[in-house]
Amino acid sequence: MNKKIWWVVGVAVVVFIMAAVNNGGKPTENIKIAALLSMSGDASAWGENAQKAIELATEEFNQKGGINGRKIEMIYEDTGGDPKRAVAAFQKVTTIDRVIAVLGPLNQTEDAAVVPLINQNNIATIIPGYLPLQNRKDLTNPLIVWMDAELEAGRLAEHVFSQGIRTVGIIGTLDAWESTVSNAFAEKFKAVGGTVTEMETVQPDSSDMRLSATKVIASKPQAIFLGTYYQFVNSTKALSDQKYPGKLFGIEIDDYLAGETAGWANGLVFIAPDYYTNDFVQVFTAKYERAPGLPAGQSYDAANLLFSLLEKNIDRDDILELMKEFSSYNGVSGELTILPDGRPSLPTALFELKEGKVVRIGELK
Repeated sequence: MNKKIWWVVGVAVVVFIMAAVNNGGKPTENIKIAALLSMSGDASAWGENAQKAIELATEEFNQKGGINGRKIEMIYEDTGGDPKRAVAAFQKVTTIDRVIAVLGPLNQTEDAAVVPLINQNNIATIIPGYLPLQNRKDLTNPLIVWMDAELEAGRLAEHVFSQGIRTVGIIGTLDAWESTVSNAFAEKFKAVGGTVTEMETVQPDSSDMRLSATKVIASKPQAIFLGTYYQFVNSTKALSDQKYPGKLFGIEIDDYLAGETAGWANGLVFIAPDYYTNDFVQVFTAKYERAPGLPAGQSYDAANLLFSLLEKNIDRDDILELMKEFSSYNGVSGELTILPDGRPSLPTALFELKEGKVVRIGELK
Protein backbone atom coordinates (compact mmCIF):
# COMPACT_ATOMS: atom_id res chain seq x y z
CA MET A 1 0.00 0.00 0.00
CA ASN A 2 2.79 2.42 0.85
CA LYS A 3 4.54 1.69 -2.44
CA LYS A 4 1.32 2.38 -4.31
CA ILE A 5 0.86 5.72 -2.55
CA TRP A 6 4.42 6.74 -3.31
CA TRP A 7 3.91 5.73 -6.94
CA VAL A 8 0.80 7.94 -7.21
CA VAL A 9 2.62 10.84 -5.56
CA GLY A 10 5.54 10.39 -7.90
CA VAL A 11 3.32 10.46 -10.97
CA ALA A 12 1.60 13.61 -9.69
CA VAL A 13 4.93 15.32 -9.18
CA VAL A 14 6.08 14.40 -12.67
CA VAL A 15 2.84 15.69 -14.20
CA PHE A 16 3.17 18.94 -12.24
CA ILE A 17 6.79 19.42 -13.36
CA MET A 18 5.91 18.67 -16.99
CA ALA A 19 3.06 21.18 -16.89
CA ALA A 20 5.38 23.80 -15.43
CA VAL A 21 8.02 23.11 -18.05
CA ASN A 22 5.49 23.31 -20.86
CA ASN A 23 4.38 26.66 -19.52
CA GLY A 24 7.88 27.98 -18.97
CA GLY A 25 7.61 27.36 -15.23
CA LYS A 26 4.84 29.94 -14.93
CA PRO A 27 1.66 29.35 -12.92
CA THR A 28 -1.43 28.75 -15.06
CA GLU A 29 -4.32 29.67 -12.76
CA ASN A 30 -6.41 32.71 -13.61
CA ILE A 31 -6.01 36.01 -11.81
CA LYS A 32 -9.32 36.78 -10.14
CA ILE A 33 -10.73 40.31 -10.04
CA ALA A 34 -14.21 41.34 -8.90
CA ALA A 35 -16.48 43.92 -10.47
CA LEU A 36 -19.22 45.15 -8.11
CA LEU A 37 -21.87 46.78 -10.31
CA SER A 38 -25.49 47.90 -9.99
CA MET A 39 -26.90 45.55 -12.64
CA SER A 40 -30.45 45.75 -11.29
CA GLY A 41 -32.53 48.49 -9.71
CA ASP A 42 -32.82 52.16 -10.63
CA ALA A 43 -29.18 52.43 -11.76
CA SER A 44 -29.18 49.24 -13.85
CA ALA A 45 -28.50 51.14 -17.08
CA TRP A 46 -25.22 52.40 -15.59
CA GLY A 47 -24.34 48.94 -14.34
CA GLU A 48 -25.02 47.38 -17.73
CA ASN A 49 -22.86 49.96 -19.51
CA ALA A 50 -20.07 49.40 -17.00
CA GLN A 51 -20.24 45.61 -17.28
CA LYS A 52 -20.06 45.65 -21.07
CA ALA A 53 -17.04 47.96 -21.00
CA ILE A 54 -15.21 45.85 -18.41
CA GLU A 55 -16.00 42.71 -20.40
CA LEU A 56 -14.51 44.37 -23.49
CA ALA A 57 -11.37 45.48 -21.65
CA THR A 58 -10.90 42.02 -20.11
CA GLU A 59 -11.39 40.25 -23.42
CA GLU A 60 -8.89 42.49 -25.17
CA PHE A 61 -6.33 42.10 -22.40
CA ASN A 62 -6.61 38.32 -22.31
CA GLN A 63 -6.31 38.11 -26.09
CA LYS A 64 -2.98 39.90 -25.80
CA GLY A 65 -1.71 37.20 -23.44
CA GLY A 66 -2.88 38.43 -20.05
CA ILE A 67 -0.16 38.55 -17.43
CA ASN A 68 2.65 36.15 -18.28
CA GLY A 69 0.13 33.82 -19.86
CA ARG A 70 -2.33 34.03 -16.98
CA LYS A 71 -5.78 35.25 -17.92
CA ILE A 72 -7.91 37.71 -16.00
CA GLU A 73 -11.04 36.09 -14.57
CA MET A 74 -13.61 38.80 -13.87
CA ILE A 75 -16.20 37.93 -11.23
CA TYR A 76 -19.33 40.09 -11.48
CA GLU A 77 -21.53 40.80 -8.49
CA ASP A 78 -24.81 42.72 -8.66
CA THR A 79 -25.14 45.29 -5.89
CA GLY A 80 -28.55 46.54 -6.99
CA GLY A 81 -27.45 50.05 -6.01
CA ASP A 82 -27.89 49.02 -2.37
CA PRO A 83 -25.06 49.75 0.12
CA LYS A 84 -25.88 46.62 2.16
CA ARG A 85 -25.70 44.43 -0.92
CA ALA A 86 -22.46 46.14 -1.92
CA VAL A 87 -20.94 45.30 1.48
CA ALA A 88 -22.11 41.68 1.23
CA ALA A 89 -20.72 41.40 -2.30
CA PHE A 90 -17.38 42.86 -1.22
CA GLN A 91 -17.12 40.42 1.66
CA LYS A 92 -17.95 37.49 -0.64
CA VAL A 93 -15.39 38.28 -3.32
CA THR A 94 -12.61 38.97 -0.84
CA THR A 95 -13.19 36.03 1.53
CA ILE A 96 -14.71 33.31 -0.68
CA ASP A 97 -13.54 34.15 -4.20
CA ARG A 98 -10.29 35.60 -2.82
CA VAL A 99 -9.90 38.13 -5.62
CA ILE A 100 -6.67 40.08 -5.94
CA ALA A 101 -8.38 43.43 -6.65
CA VAL A 102 -11.82 45.04 -7.01
CA LEU A 103 -13.52 47.33 -9.53
CA GLY A 104 -16.48 49.34 -8.22
CA PRO A 105 -19.03 49.85 -6.85
CA LEU A 106 -20.56 52.62 -8.98
CA ASN A 107 -22.91 54.39 -6.57
CA GLN A 108 -21.59 56.97 -4.08
CA THR A 109 -23.48 55.52 -1.11
CA GLU A 110 -22.26 52.03 -1.99
CA ASP A 111 -18.69 53.30 -2.24
CA ALA A 112 -18.91 54.98 1.15
CA ALA A 113 -20.21 51.73 2.67
CA VAL A 114 -17.36 49.55 1.37
CA VAL A 115 -14.49 51.98 2.05
CA PRO A 116 -14.00 50.72 5.65
CA LEU A 117 -13.68 47.18 4.27
CA ILE A 118 -11.22 48.35 1.62
CA ASN A 119 -9.07 49.94 4.32
CA GLN A 120 -9.42 46.94 6.63
CA ASN A 121 -8.48 44.38 3.97
CA ASN A 122 -5.89 46.53 2.15
CA ILE A 123 -7.16 45.31 -1.20
CA ALA A 124 -6.54 47.40 -4.31
CA THR A 125 -9.81 48.97 -5.46
CA ILE A 126 -10.52 51.21 -8.43
CA ILE A 127 -13.91 52.89 -8.57
CA PRO A 128 -15.39 54.19 -11.86
CA GLY A 129 -17.62 56.48 -9.82
CA TYR A 130 -17.51 59.40 -7.42
CA LEU A 131 -16.61 59.49 -3.74
CA PRO A 132 -16.08 62.75 -1.79
CA LEU A 133 -12.79 63.42 -0.04
CA GLN A 134 -14.45 63.26 3.37
CA ASN A 135 -15.37 59.60 2.74
CA ARG A 136 -11.82 58.63 1.83
CA LYS A 137 -9.39 57.86 4.64
CA ASP A 138 -6.73 56.76 2.15
CA LEU A 139 -6.63 59.02 -0.92
CA THR A 140 -4.74 56.40 -2.94
CA ASN A 141 -7.02 53.43 -2.29
CA PRO A 142 -9.70 53.32 -3.55
CA LEU A 143 -8.52 55.10 -6.68
CA ILE A 144 -11.34 57.16 -8.15
CA VAL A 145 -11.71 57.21 -11.95
CA TRP A 146 -14.39 59.87 -12.17
CA MET A 147 -14.52 63.62 -12.41
CA ASP A 148 -14.84 65.21 -8.98
CA ALA A 149 -18.53 66.12 -8.68
CA GLU A 150 -17.94 69.41 -6.90
CA LEU A 151 -15.39 70.54 -9.49
CA GLU A 152 -17.71 69.56 -12.33
CA ALA A 153 -20.78 71.30 -10.90
CA GLY A 154 -18.65 74.35 -10.12
CA ARG A 155 -17.43 74.56 -13.71
CA LEU A 156 -21.00 74.57 -14.97
CA ALA A 157 -22.07 77.22 -12.45
CA GLU A 158 -19.29 79.51 -13.67
CA HIS A 159 -20.34 78.91 -17.27
CA VAL A 160 -23.99 79.68 -16.53
CA PHE A 161 -23.00 82.96 -14.86
CA SER A 162 -20.73 83.82 -17.81
CA GLN A 163 -23.80 83.61 -20.09
CA GLY A 164 -25.35 86.60 -18.34
CA ILE A 165 -27.64 84.56 -16.13
CA ARG A 166 -27.87 85.98 -12.63
CA THR A 167 -30.72 83.99 -11.05
CA VAL A 168 -31.23 80.22 -11.03
CA GLY A 169 -33.59 77.73 -9.47
CA ILE A 170 -32.37 74.22 -8.60
CA ILE A 171 -34.10 70.85 -8.62
CA GLY A 172 -32.29 67.89 -7.03
CA THR A 173 -32.79 64.86 -4.83
CA LEU A 174 -31.53 63.52 -1.53
CA ASP A 175 -29.35 60.95 -3.30
CA ALA A 176 -25.77 61.48 -2.11
CA TRP A 177 -24.25 62.31 -5.51
CA GLU A 178 -27.19 64.43 -6.63
CA SER A 179 -27.21 66.33 -3.35
CA THR A 180 -23.48 66.98 -3.75
CA VAL A 181 -23.78 68.40 -7.28
CA SER A 182 -26.84 70.53 -6.44
CA ASN A 183 -25.17 72.07 -3.39
CA ALA A 184 -21.84 72.55 -5.19
CA PHE A 185 -23.58 74.29 -8.09
CA ALA A 186 -25.48 76.55 -5.70
CA GLU A 187 -22.37 77.47 -3.69
CA LYS A 188 -20.26 78.26 -6.75
CA PHE A 189 -23.06 80.22 -8.46
CA LYS A 190 -23.51 82.38 -5.37
CA ALA A 191 -19.73 82.75 -4.98
CA VAL A 192 -19.39 84.28 -8.46
CA GLY A 193 -22.22 86.73 -7.81
CA GLY A 194 -25.41 84.90 -8.74
CA THR A 195 -28.59 84.27 -6.77
CA VAL A 196 -30.33 80.96 -6.13
CA THR A 197 -34.03 81.78 -6.07
CA GLU A 198 -35.30 78.37 -4.92
CA MET A 199 -33.85 74.90 -4.31
CA GLU A 200 -36.19 71.91 -4.31
CA THR A 201 -34.88 68.50 -3.19
CA VAL A 202 -37.00 65.36 -3.17
CA GLN A 203 -36.56 61.64 -2.59
CA PRO A 204 -34.85 59.90 -5.54
CA ASP A 205 -37.90 57.66 -6.07
CA SER A 206 -40.53 60.44 -5.99
CA SER A 207 -43.22 59.89 -8.59
CA ASP A 208 -44.56 63.42 -9.00
CA MET A 209 -42.39 66.51 -9.58
CA ARG A 210 -45.18 68.96 -10.40
CA LEU A 211 -45.17 70.68 -7.00
CA SER A 212 -41.39 71.11 -6.99
CA ALA A 213 -41.49 72.49 -10.53
CA THR A 214 -44.25 74.90 -9.54
CA LYS A 215 -42.28 76.24 -6.57
CA VAL A 216 -39.11 76.76 -8.60
CA ILE A 217 -40.96 78.46 -11.47
CA ALA A 218 -42.76 80.72 -8.97
CA SER A 219 -39.38 82.08 -7.82
CA LYS A 220 -38.93 83.43 -11.39
CA PRO A 221 -35.37 82.31 -12.15
CA GLN A 222 -33.70 83.05 -15.48
CA ALA A 223 -32.57 79.42 -15.62
CA ILE A 224 -33.05 76.14 -13.79
CA PHE A 225 -30.30 73.66 -12.94
CA LEU A 226 -31.35 70.02 -12.75
CA GLY A 227 -28.88 68.29 -10.45
CA THR A 228 -30.58 64.94 -10.84
CA TYR A 229 -30.48 61.77 -12.90
CA TYR A 230 -33.23 59.92 -11.03
CA GLN A 231 -35.78 62.72 -11.42
CA PHE A 232 -34.55 64.17 -14.71
CA VAL A 233 -37.40 62.79 -16.81
CA ASN A 234 -40.15 63.76 -14.35
CA SER A 235 -38.66 67.20 -13.69
CA THR A 236 -38.20 68.22 -17.32
CA LYS A 237 -41.71 66.96 -18.14
CA ALA A 238 -43.23 68.98 -15.29
CA LEU A 239 -41.33 72.10 -16.34
CA SER A 240 -42.45 71.63 -19.95
CA ASP A 241 -46.08 71.08 -18.96
CA GLN A 242 -46.00 74.32 -16.97
CA LYS A 243 -44.39 76.09 -19.95
CA TYR A 244 -41.30 77.31 -18.14
CA PRO A 245 -39.76 79.91 -20.51
CA GLY A 246 -36.18 80.04 -19.19
CA LYS A 247 -33.06 78.04 -19.96
CA LEU A 248 -32.37 74.58 -18.58
CA PHE A 249 -29.03 73.16 -17.47
CA GLY A 250 -28.03 69.74 -16.20
CA ILE A 251 -25.14 67.42 -15.39
CA GLU A 252 -24.10 64.08 -16.91
CA ILE A 253 -27.11 63.27 -19.07
CA ASP A 254 -26.81 60.08 -21.13
CA ASP A 255 -28.43 58.81 -24.34
CA TYR A 256 -31.17 57.05 -22.38
CA LEU A 257 -32.38 60.24 -20.69
CA ALA A 258 -32.01 62.15 -23.94
CA GLY A 259 -34.30 59.69 -25.68
CA GLU A 260 -36.82 59.62 -22.84
CA THR A 261 -37.17 63.42 -22.89
CA ALA A 262 -37.06 63.95 -26.66
CA GLY A 263 -40.49 65.57 -26.73
CA TRP A 264 -39.85 68.32 -24.22
CA ALA A 265 -36.18 68.88 -23.26
CA ASN A 266 -34.85 70.43 -26.47
CA GLY A 267 -32.15 73.01 -25.86
CA LEU A 268 -31.13 71.81 -22.40
CA VAL A 269 -27.38 72.24 -21.95
CA PHE A 270 -25.39 69.99 -19.65
CA ILE A 271 -21.84 69.30 -18.55
CA ALA A 272 -20.25 65.85 -18.60
CA PRO A 273 -16.84 64.25 -18.97
CA ASP A 274 -15.75 64.86 -22.55
CA TYR A 275 -16.83 62.11 -24.89
CA TYR A 276 -14.94 58.90 -25.46
CA THR A 277 -12.33 58.41 -28.19
CA ASN A 278 -13.65 57.38 -31.60
CA ASP A 279 -11.79 54.05 -31.54
CA PHE A 280 -13.48 53.02 -28.31
CA VAL A 281 -16.91 54.08 -29.54
CA GLN A 282 -16.48 52.11 -32.77
CA VAL A 283 -15.23 48.94 -31.08
CA PHE A 284 -17.90 49.06 -28.35
CA THR A 285 -20.68 49.72 -30.88
CA ALA A 286 -19.50 46.93 -33.17
CA LYS A 287 -19.45 44.43 -30.30
CA TYR A 288 -22.69 45.36 -28.55
CA GLU A 289 -24.66 47.05 -31.38
CA ARG A 290 -25.20 50.13 -29.25
CA ALA A 291 -23.22 53.24 -28.44
CA PRO A 292 -21.40 53.36 -25.08
CA GLY A 293 -23.26 55.38 -22.44
CA LEU A 294 -22.08 56.50 -19.02
CA PRO A 295 -20.06 55.11 -17.35
CA ALA A 296 -18.74 52.77 -20.06
CA GLY A 297 -15.60 54.73 -20.89
CA GLN A 298 -14.71 55.30 -17.25
CA SER A 299 -15.23 51.61 -16.47
CA TYR A 300 -13.12 50.57 -19.45
CA ASP A 301 -10.36 52.91 -18.25
CA ALA A 302 -10.64 51.65 -14.67
CA ALA A 303 -10.19 48.05 -15.82
CA ASN A 304 -7.24 48.85 -18.08
CA LEU A 305 -5.62 50.99 -15.42
CA LEU A 306 -5.83 48.09 -12.99
CA PHE A 307 -4.44 45.68 -15.59
CA SER A 308 -1.49 48.03 -16.17
CA LEU A 309 -0.70 47.92 -12.45
CA LEU A 310 -0.98 44.13 -12.34
CA GLU A 311 1.43 43.84 -15.26
CA LYS A 312 4.06 45.46 -13.05
CA ASN A 313 3.36 43.33 -9.99
CA ILE A 314 0.56 41.10 -8.74
CA ASP A 315 1.64 41.12 -5.12
CA ARG A 316 -1.11 42.83 -3.11
CA ASP A 317 1.22 45.10 -1.11
CA ASP A 318 3.20 46.06 -4.19
CA ILE A 319 0.00 46.97 -6.06
CA LEU A 320 -0.93 49.33 -3.23
CA GLU A 321 2.51 50.92 -3.42
CA LEU A 322 2.07 51.46 -7.15
CA MET A 323 -1.28 53.11 -6.48
CA LYS A 324 0.40 55.55 -4.09
CA GLU A 325 2.68 56.65 -6.92
CA PHE A 326 -0.18 57.07 -9.41
CA SER A 327 -0.77 60.59 -10.74
CA SER A 328 -2.30 60.37 -14.22
CA TYR A 329 -3.66 58.01 -16.85
CA ASN A 330 -4.57 58.73 -20.46
CA GLY A 331 -7.57 56.61 -21.37
CA VAL A 332 -10.55 56.63 -23.69
CA SER A 333 -12.26 59.16 -21.39
CA GLY A 334 -9.36 61.60 -21.64
CA GLU A 335 -6.48 62.21 -19.28
CA LEU A 336 -7.31 61.47 -15.68
CA THR A 337 -5.24 63.61 -13.32
CA ILE A 338 -5.08 63.37 -9.56
CA LEU A 339 -4.88 66.90 -8.19
CA PRO A 340 -2.59 67.74 -5.24
CA ASP A 341 -5.54 67.56 -2.83
CA GLY A 342 -6.43 64.05 -4.02
CA ARG A 343 -9.40 64.94 -6.20
CA PRO A 344 -9.63 63.35 -9.66
CA SER A 345 -10.01 65.66 -12.66
CA LEU A 346 -10.96 64.86 -16.26
CA PRO A 347 -11.66 66.96 -19.35
CA THR A 348 -15.29 68.12 -19.46
CA ALA A 349 -17.44 69.45 -22.26
CA LEU A 350 -20.82 71.07 -22.84
CA PHE A 351 -23.56 69.12 -24.58
CA GLU A 352 -27.03 70.04 -25.78
CA LEU A 353 -30.16 67.94 -26.16
CA LYS A 354 -31.57 68.16 -29.69
CA GLU A 355 -34.54 66.02 -30.70
CA GLY A 356 -33.59 63.28 -28.28
CA LYS A 357 -29.91 63.29 -29.24
CA VAL A 358 -26.83 64.40 -27.32
CA VAL A 359 -24.79 66.93 -29.29
CA ARG A 360 -21.38 68.15 -28.15
CA ILE A 361 -21.20 71.95 -28.37
CA GLY A 362 -17.83 72.75 -26.85
CA GLU A 363 -15.07 72.05 -24.36
CA LEU A 364 -15.39 73.38 -20.84
CA LYS A 365 -12.32 73.58 -18.62
